[in-house]
Amino acid sequence: MNRTLDQVKVSRATQNKFDFRLGDYINQSFKIFGDNWLQFALFTLVSAIISILSVVTIIGPYLVMFPLQMGYGHVVDKIENGESFEFNDFFKGFEKWTRFIPFFLLMLGFSLLLMIPFVLLMGGFGLLVNENESFAPLFSLSIFAILPLFIIIGILLSVVTFFTPYIIYYGNYGVIDSIKLSYKIGMKNFWYILLTVLLYSILSQIGAYICFVGILATFPIAQIMAYLLVKDFLLIDDQKTEIDLLGTNQE
Repeated sequence: MNRTLDQVKVSRATQNKFDFRLGDYINQSFKIFGDNWLQFALFTLVSAIISILSVVTIIGPYLVMFPLQMGYGHVVDKIENGESFEFNDFFKGFEKWTRFIPFFLLMLGFSLLLMIPFVLLMGGFGLLVNENESFAPLFSLSIFAILPLFIIIGILLSVVTFFTPYIIYYGNYGVIDSIKLSYKIGMKNFWYILLTVLLYSILSQIGAYICFVGILATFPIAQIMAYLLVKDFLLIDDQKTEIDLLGTNQE
């Protein structure tokens, strides 16, 4: 089925806190991956190769990132509905890849804007160190002071924009409206989404640290977990939307 945003769920997510079931999403993601590990691992490997090859265009990895991410959701839907799937189902996200261009450009512009004061500050300290080596300790201290700030900003951005790619893909929203909606949901459920973002980041990368090929398992598990959460709180159900269910209950 072609999923879209469930407006009742969306409205509820912006006004109320989630009934957060992170443990269920983790268990489901491990089970889904475990039953289909070869296909998910192979797609993750192919995705990595595509991202690496696209580096030659500089912006290429960012243009393919979100369509590849959406591919996991398409396959998860088929698995949960008991349908067979083909490997090319993982690439369904590219059918709407142009929707992500404005979001990518906006994030790129914001990142560059954020880097300007950092570059100016580091450049200024670098000049001072060249003029007087006694400033070297201050230069090192400034780096240790600024880097955590950038990490915190990055985490906060991840929380408030966590749902943005999914809203852009599954909803009829422009990039600004998608960011606004993601921000509302993220702020209403800040600590839950923060926990999800941290766990998502850990799962996405831990495989590479433990054993490099381990990322072929941990990365898709993180993607599956994220999609299960998004589907539960924002997307129409397999059979009926919540509007349909409300109408049935009223009868």
